[in-house]
Amino acid sequence: MAERRVDPISVLGKEVAPILFSYLQLPHRTRAERVSRGWREAIMEATRNETKPVWVYIIFRKNHCSGHEKMTVNISFDGPIFWKRQVAYIYCCSCHFDEHEGPLMAILEKFEQRVERVCLVDKPVDYPFLPDSLFSYMANKMPKLQFIYLRELDLEKINRGTVVELANHPNLKKVIVHLCRNYEVLEDFRNLPQLLVVKGEIMGLKAMLGDFEEEIAKSTASSSAQSSEKSSHSPVPVNNGY
Repeated sequence: MAERRVDPISVLGKEVAPILFSYLQLPHRTRAERVSRGWREAIMEATRNETKPVWVYIIFRKNHCSGHEKMTVNISFDGPIFWKRQVAYIYCCSCHFDEHEGPLMAILEKFEQRVERVCLVDKPVDYPFLPDSLFSYMANKMPKLQFIYLRELDLEKINRGTVVELANHPNLKKVIVHLCRNYEVLEDFRNLPQLLVVKGEIMGLKAMLGDFEEEIAKSTASSSAQSSEKSSHSPVPVNNGY
């Protein structure tokens, strides 16, 4: 007689199972979600119970890179930089973004209630592959979002309605557009006070992590001294290092 299989989640119960799943990293959770509906519900509960803020880096690789067609995810927890937060590094490919968009959004949905910073980085500037819906999603589904950093992206697909949504976000403090193309809709609308257009390089570890407050303060002070007519929408060269 065949031995009857017992689902361990049904034995552990709804209170204990999410605690166990909370020790799994994101790639393992994603695979475990496919086991059954009960596993998925327990994993989603584990994700909802987490409180650490999340910083998301989405880095686009070029088509000459080996393995560029695969999307990879790395969640960092260790080291002094990550003691108070989780940092998600998501590597995609611009030429395969149609394939990566679905899995990317599924990952972002797991963190959306805790995301404080989003960095989208490409190099060099590519064609406008990022849809307006991605920026609208950040404006409407990430209530704790404080900071957006866009580097070397073609922003042609962002529409005015999304600019309004970003401007009305209750916690968004800064949208940094760094060496991007076709960002005029962000400037022309004149209703995005969080916008800062940066020309030049931003150096140092803090810049890599998204801590631009000191660079912004120095650049703004320098810009104000040169011309009182310049606003926060004006391009600001930033070359300060640490």
